[in-house]
Amino acid sequence: MKSRFRLSAAVAAVSLAAAGAVGASTTPAAAASATCFGYTGNLNAYGADYVAWQYGPSECFGVAPSGTIWHTWSGAGSWKEMPGNGRALRFIGYFENSAGKAVKVVTESGNYYCNYDDYATNTWGGWYGTSTDHC
Repeated sequence: MKSRFRLSAAVAAVSLAAAGAVGASTTPAAAASATCFGYTGNLNAYGADYVAWQYGPSECFGVAPSGTIWHTWSGAGSWKEMPGNGRALRFIGYFENSAGKAVKVVTESGNYYCNYDDYATNTWGGWYGTSTDHC
């Protein structure tokens, strides 16, 4: 599994400013403002994850209070909704090899989904269900 970390004030290019009690809230839909690579987005209480990919540019991932799934990277211009019209509660895994990268989310009902970006085409596919430990 790819290493990742929650955003904190210690990260120079990435910060997370709470609009309420982030992480302490029992309501995952509570909003938090997340700024990553200079782009601010409205995410749920799980906030954003920064992922330093080995073969591609670093990215931040998060889920909006509505459940829509978002990411951003240096030069993106803003937070971008992930392709495939996915809905989630939070991100739970990041995976990469030289051919591509994948992200894994869990929904409020406890179902797991992955999305894969093929480095050859730089294209994210659609969300697909999984019951394995990885994508």
